[in-house]
Amino acid sequence: MLSRWGGWFILISLALATTWLVRNLEEKLSKSQVSLSQTPDYTLQDFTSTQMDKHGRLKNTLTAEIMVHYPDINAELTKPYLVFYKEEQPTWTVRAERGEVKPDGNQVWLLGNTILLRQASDQQKNLKIISQNVWVRLDTEYAETAAPTTILTDSGKTHGIGMRVFMPTQQIDLLSQVRGHYVLP
Repeated sequence: MLSRWGGWFILISLALATTWLVRNLEEKLSKSQVSLSQTPDYTLQDFTSTQMDKHGRLKNTLTAEIMVHYPDINAELTKPYLVFYKEEQPTWTVRAERGEVKPDGNQVWLLGNTILLRQASDQQKNLKIISQNVWVRLDTEYAETAAPTTILTDSGKTHGIGMRVFMPTQQIDLLSQVRGHYVLP
C-alpha cells in the first residue's frame, strides 16, 4: 500500500513541477516580447520627412537631429523642427526639445519647451507662441496643449493656460486664465 501512495506522490509532484515550469517559461517569453517591441529597429541622423498635398505641392516638413524608430510604438525625435507651407511658402514653424511621432506618422508630440512661429505675410505680422508639450496633427495643421502659453507680438504679450492653434485659418484660442498687455504702435 505504501508503494502505491509513493507512486501517486511522485506523479503529483511531477505534474506540479511541470505546471510551474510552463508558467515560468510563459512569463519569460512574454517579458522578452515586450522588451523586443521596446528595442529600436533603426535610428536615423539628420532625419527629414516631407509631405505633399493632393496637388503635389509642399505641405510640411519634419526634421530632427536623431530619430529612433521602435516597432509598434512611437518613434522618438531629438530637436524636432516642423515647417508648414502654403503655396510653397512657409507659414508656421515649430521647434521643440524632443518629440514623438505616432506609428501612423500623422500625430506628433512636441515635448519640453516648444516655440511656434507664424511667419510674416502681407496680411499678418510675425507671432511667437511659447509653450510646452504640444500635440500636433499634421493632416489638419492643428496644434494644442494644456500647458501655460505665452503669445508675443510686436504690440503685446498674452498669457493663458491651454491653447489651440488652427494654422490654415490663423486662429489661436487660449483656453483659460487669459491676461494680456498691449502697447499701441
